[in-house]
Amino acid sequence: MTPLARNTLLLLFLASRVAAAQTWPTTVAERTNFDSTSSTAQVGLFLDSLQLAGAPISVSSMGRTALGKPLYLVVASDPAVTSPAEAAASGKLVVYLQGNIHAGEVEGKEALLIVLRELAGARRDLLQKLVILVAPDYNPDGNDAFGPVAQNRGDQNGPAMVGQRADGLNLDLNRDYFKAEAPETRASLQRVYATWDPALMVDLHTTDGTRHGYLLTYAPPLDPVGPRGPTLFVQDQMLPALRTTLQDRYHEPIYDYGNVEDPVNPKSWDTYAPLGWYGVNYVGLRGRMAILSEAYSHADFRTRVQVTHDFLVEILNYAAAHADEIRQIEREADRQTALEGAGAAPRPDLAVQYKPASRGVEPIVLEMLRATGDTSARGRPRYEPTGQYRTVRIPANVMFTDSVSRPLPAGYFFPAGAADVASLLRLHGIQVERLEAPWTDTIETVAASQITWLPHEFQGHQLVQVTAIYVRAARTLPAGSFFVTTAQPLGRLVFALLEPEGWGLVRWGAFDRLLGSEFGAYSGLVYGSGNVRELPVSRAIRAPKVPMRSLVGGQQ
Repeated sequence: MTPLARNTLLLLFLASRVAAAQTWPTTVAERTNFDSTSSTAQVGLFLDSLQLAGAPISVSSMGRTALGKPLYLVVASDPAVTSPAEAAASGKLVVYLQGNIHAGEVEGKEALLIVLRELAGARRDLLQKLVILVAPDYNPDGNDAFGPVAQNRGDQNGPAMVGQRADGLNLDLNRDYFKAEAPETRASLQRVYATWDPALMVDLHTTDGTRHGYLLTYAPPLDPVGPRGPTLFVQDQMLPALRTTLQDRYHEPIYDYGNVEDPVNPKSWDTYAPLGWYGVNYVGLRGRMAILSEAYSHADFRTRVQVTHDFLVEILNYAAAHADEIRQIEREADRQTALEGAGAAPRPDLAVQYKPASRGVEPIVLEMLRATGDTSARGRPRYEPTGQYRTVRIPANVMFTDSVSRPLPAGYFFPAGAADVASLLRLHGIQVERLEAPWTDTIETVAASQITWLPHEFQGHQLVQVTAIYVRAARTLPAGSFFVTTAQPLGRLVFALLEPEGWGLVRWGAFDRLLGSEFGAYSGLVYGSGNVRELPVSRAIRAPKVPMRSLVGGQQ
């Protein structure tokens, strides 16, 4: 072969490689004209094809589900970033995008795949400011439990076959962030939150309820216990700007997430619960920014994918444009939270019970309904949509405030017998210490005037409700006891998890078996209500002044 022929073949080969590199894969939704959604295997195939085609991504697994399926985690970066340390060194903001936690709500999964493809092309410039983590299929077991949409998602408008809400353990993953029983939750805590520490998280869903006039609704973190700076930035600056952009640039109406109780005679527009069991609220407790996205279930599948895609793109644009400001706000939140716990700044009163708070009376667009003449099994009248809309002015209850609050303590003590609780706190990234010598001090013991195990199971638990009386008394904490300080960046999360009257680990029954321990004997009843003495969790007025050993990893 002559040199000219060899060079010609080489040029042809290189040209074919370049052409192949620009042949980006399409999603199952795109290939089927939005009649179908991707299985977990098809998600994996798309990601592998995208990477092989030259996209600036790395594809790994953050863990395995109960049924052994991979939990894909994609890192999009340019130049390549392979570790949290490299991301920190790059100075870029880390953003985490999550889809399909409720696996029948499928447009988030498909929109994320499209966004990943665009990051290889027209939107690659976003990677100059951001490192983007993507879990497109957070619930693979639920995703692959395909069934008719009417069976798995009620009134959702397509596609024909979708997965189910629960994971392979029949858990609702968006109620699992505190107790972290599901392998998906444990993997994300370990491989995403405690390592990459994303500055912004976006959780993608589909609505279930009210017929309204918005293609997508959204919410910031709602738990008022979280550091206020990051949440207020999302609530008061980021989301209003995104709403304006979606309307002006895409002609897509979006609004705060909510529902009305009576669609014919609405009294208020009410958001969802502020509990840290939910992912977005949990991230707020960590002092980071988060956004809930809820595409309108009555819009068709193509429209839901499109508006979710557009919302994601503009979130990324906004985060890139405000990266320095976001980083500064979160660093200040970390600093202030640690100072509060140490007593170097005033310790705030924080909510253990909540009540809705209104932003004011606002115009809300609702679809008009007409009575069918039938009634539901509960005797309520049934309605059908008309395709016509009206605007009503009602209170927008889109935030919460405290109805009962308790002061932030210096920390919490609990007994050596609760090593499993200590391990769970470490999984959350919380600093936990063990006393290496007895410590005698005045502490706040928690005597429950009433403790009740609720009669019906929720997520496999009989939740515990505590009405507490706090008493300051001298106590000797034995060596081996655990101490969790609030003088750390995750101090507000410590409060949410360990405050006995709140919605944390006591409520989930994490200390049930210790209610007869040396740290506080239960009065003898096993279930029901009755008087108790001290709970196994006590509140520290000051940090212990004896040697302590910090737990590392799962060490006890």
